[in-house]
This record gives sequence, structure tokens and C-alpha cells, in this order.
Amino acid sequence: WFALDARIGIQGAGEGPIPFTVSFTSRPSTGPVASQTWDFGDPASGPENTSTAEAPTHTYRQHGAYVVTLNVFTSDGRSDRETVVIRATNPPPVPVLEATPDHGPAPLSVTFDLSASSDPAGIEPDPTGSIVSYSLDFGDGTPPAAGQDLGVLIVHTYATPEIRTATLTVVDDDGAAGTVSRRIAVEGVVATLPSPGPDPVGLAYGSQSLWVADATAKRIYRLRPADGRVLGSFDAPGAPVASVDARSIVPGPSPAGTPADLAWDNGSLWVACASDGKLYKVNPDLPTSDPGHVQAVLESSELTPFGVAYGGGALWVSDPDRGRIFKLDPQSGTILRRLWLPGVLPAGMETQGVVPVAPAGLAWVDGDLWVTAGPNLVRVDASSGAVMAVVPAPSAAPMGIAFDGRMLWVCDPRGGSPGRIDRLVVP
Repeated sequence: WFALDARIGIQGAGEGPIPFTVSFTSRPSTGPVASQTWDFGDPASGPENTSTAEAPTHTYRQHGAYVVTLNVFTSDGRSDRETVVIRATNPPPVPVLEATPDHGPAPLSVTFDLSASSDPAGIEPDPTGSIVSYSLDFGDGTPPAAGQDLGVLIVHTYATPEIRTATLTVVDDDGAAGTVSRRIAVEGVVATLPSPGPDPVGLAYGSQSLWVADATAKRIYRLRPADGRVLGSFDAPGAPVASVDARSIVPGPSPAGTPADLAWDNGSLWVACASDGKLYKVNPDLPTSDPGHVQAVLESSELTPFGVAYGGGALWVSDPDRGRIFKLDPQSGTILRRLWLPGVLPAGMETQGVVPVAPAGLAWVDGDLWVTAGPNLVRVDASSGAVMAVVPAPSAAPMGIAFDGRMLWVCDPRGGSPGRIDRLVVP
């Protein structure tokens, strides 16, 4: 006499999206088994609903809960059974949103194509699901487009410069929904602020503030980005050997250095000093009289810094006289890489009026560098110096440039009286 104990083994999870294929095993603990039969609890599958194999597989094509039953038999007629529940879930539909173009100057007309969206449950020969509706939110406050036909192209015009997020939501016939978004860069100037001084030549963004270096006032200002209100200022670091006001070199009238560009570095500001050719790292929260205000000073006989950016763990410094951008170790000042700008232009870029001009302001954006060069803003690959995009600057003589996480800020000492600071959308 012996006991017979039927047990069901499942390879993998007992729950998954349709079409859901499950591998089973029969595992009797004691006693000889002469035969076994499986009922997968899926009568809609017809003859495939049962099996006598020791380790069968079964594919569930409709979502739901299924009770699987294993019956085992001995040669003398005794039997045992075991059940297990398999849950086949309805996968959400997969939305696909194509936008052509996804960037360009305002007003920008964009054609949206939803036709590549699909419902995984409807891919099998015996479809159990399909997309029955969609909603496309353009992200600019206008009413969304809605309907059922995914094959219809939708054209929408964005009137003003801004970074918009278009969001597509699709729903299948079982109520499952899927969502996808696309970034649309509607290029142009979003806001313009007056400069706190006559010659803004350097910009940085950090601590939710805009930092502006003025070459004539020889001061660094902290502005509220929303309205340009001055929140504070301090004398620029460096020796007053000479001062640059973006028009000429004249003797420095004050003991402060003449600043050029700025860069934000985790709570500190890097200041390129045009009057003594050094880079200063300062703590803007400490007064200039505090010994801890200046945290580091870097100098190199190979370059005279003007533009400066911090990103990828390195300092990036432009030297307009040499026409180069240098990658520096921020601890030692060691030069790690040298780039020309614009360098050799890629095919098709020559018609955009780009010429090899002196690089001025620098900004680090998502692994690339934006550079002010002549009347243009140029995006370059930080590894190779290759030109990736060229955008006309909002004014004739852009200098400092900064990135606030969404958009660029550019200052121009000749953009008015005093100068101007623009916030703009770029590709």
C-alpha cells in the first residue's frame, strides 16, 4: 500500500500577459504513475485544452483566470488530482507617436502620426483586443484631438516659442490604456530681461538663480529668472590688469578683476577673468572679504580663458584668440582635450552661414556644448567638436550662455542700453 500525491509544477510565473504560454510538469511524490491527464481550464482552445504529456505547455490567448487540473492514475485504478490557477492578463495597448518636425521656429506646424500604435492582444491569429479610441494632448492648452481612427494624420500648429510635450493615450476594447509622450521644441525667444549692468558678458544658472558677469561694472549679479530682479551682487575676483567691456581693452578702474563667462559647479561659481587670464572658483554665499570666498585658482600658459562651462566632471574653457575650446581637470587645471570650433563643417551646414569664428560663451547641455560664435549659437559634440546644430542668436553679438535644465539663456552687451538677456528654445 502506498500514497499517491499529484503535484503541479509551473516553470516561470503563474501570471502574465496574453498570449501567455505556460510550461507544466507533474510531480507525484510517491507511488508509480501509470498515466496522467491535464485539463488546462481553457475550453475555447478546443483539442488543445487537454494533454496526457508529462510536461505539456499551453498558450492562453484570452485574458482571465483559468483552473488547471492534473489527474494522475496508477495501474490498479487509484487516482489523485491537483489544481492550480493561472491568470492571463490583458496587456495594455502600445501607443506610438511620430511628430514631423519635432522642432523648428514658431509658429511651428507639426504632423502627428499615430498609425504604428498596436494592441499586443490583437496580434495573434485569434485577436482578443484592439485599440478603440485615442486622445492626443498637444501640451499647449488647446483642446486635445480624439477619435477612433489611428490612420488619420493630425496637424497642429504651435503659435509661440516653448518646449511642449505632446501626449498620446490609446485605449483597447478591454479598457486597458497606454500612454506615450513626445517633446516638441518650438524655437524662439521666450523671455527677455534687461541686464543689471551695461556689459553682460558671462552667464551661469544654479541654485534657481541666473548669475550674470558684467565686464564694465566688474561685478557678478544674482538675478531671479522670473523677472530679472537683482537678489545680490559681489565684486568679480582677479587682478585689474586690464578690463574688457566687449568693445575694447581699457585700464581697469577698480581693484576688481574683469569677468568674462561663468559656470555653476555644485554650489560654486567658476569665473573666467579676462584681466589676468585666470580661472577662479568662488563661493557666492560668502562675502569677498572671507578667506573662503575664493576656493581655487587655475592658470595655464597655453590658454587665456573667456567662455567657461562645467559638465561631465570637467571644466570647458574657450580661448577666442586661439579659436579653441579646452577640456580641463577642475582640480589641477591639466588640459585633457583640445577642440576647434566650428572646425570642419559637416555637409550641408555651409549654407547656414557658419564660418570658423572665435568661440566665446559656453554651456554644458546633456553631454554636448552650446557655444556662442559670432552671430550664432552652435551645438557641438564635446568629444569630437563636430557641429550638431546652428541657431541664429536672438541678437547680434551674443556672449555668455547658460542652460537652466530646459532652455538656454544668452546675454548680449550690445543688445540694448544696457545689454539684454534672452531665454530661448533651441533644438
